[in-house]
Amino acid sequence: MTTLAHWMARNLWRSMLWLMRRQWMKTLQRKSILILPPGMRERAWQGMVRQNRFARRIGLPMLIFMMSLVVGSLLVTGSFLIAMRLYELGYLSVPRRLRRHLILD
Repeated sequence: MTTLAHWMARNLWRSMLWLMRRQWMKTLQRKSILILPPGMRERAWQGMVRQNRFARRIGLPMLIFMMSLVVGSLLVTGSFLIAMRLYELGYLSVPRRLRRHLILD
């Protein structure tokens, strides 16, 4: 499970980094600072740089954790759906000794 989550996170991380390195994205980031009043631009630029450093440091481990949750959720959901389907088809049933204690209609 963790291998699949690592693979998914690495591909997603590589795609995000590829997107952030495109010239139009860099231009968009620079121009977004120009919307602010001149007195706030330097602080905004420093904040963006600080945010990008934080994202490079924490981004991949966070994506690996999130992809592990996604894979785990898919496994639990898939197992539940398979068990319910097997029960509906009659392959899974309640044992006779428990059946008398339960009200099954």
